[in-house]
Amino acid sequence: MHNESKRRAVSILILFTLLMAPLIAAGQESEYLLATAKGEGKIDFGHEQFKIHTVIVKLLKDGKAELRLMTDIQVLITGKWSADGAEKGIDLDITGTVTEGKLEGGGKLFLTDDRKSIKSLSLEVVNKFTKKTIKVDFEAK
Repeated sequence: MHNESKRRAVSILILFTLLMAPLIAAGQESEYLLATAKGEGKIDFGHEQFKIHTVIVKLLKDGKAELRLMTDIQVLITGKWSADGAEKGIDLDITGTVTEGKLEGGGKLFLTDDRKSIKSLSLEVVNKFTKKTIKVDFEAK
């Protein structure tokens, strides 16, 4: 009789867990949107130019943006984002990094309809310390 009460308790616990799982999952929305793309592009650092082969973009719900440009090196750029309803593009306001420098500028990001992949990315920013302009052009393939 003791084993049967244990089995009944375990069965009730499993049933409760199965019934609650969809409710728990529905309440756990992602805190960010992550999009990637392989393609062709370039990043110009003044007189130096690197080919970009992959871009990873993380757009957080609080409006922050993280962009990783994969070249021979990995370039991290941070800033803020906002959606442009007219063109379905995303406006980027770039504020930092590339070796912790202060960047100032902006650009435009276009995603696929499912918002999981990047169509294109263009940026133009200035490093406040070096006064060099950094340009990025990327198209997914």
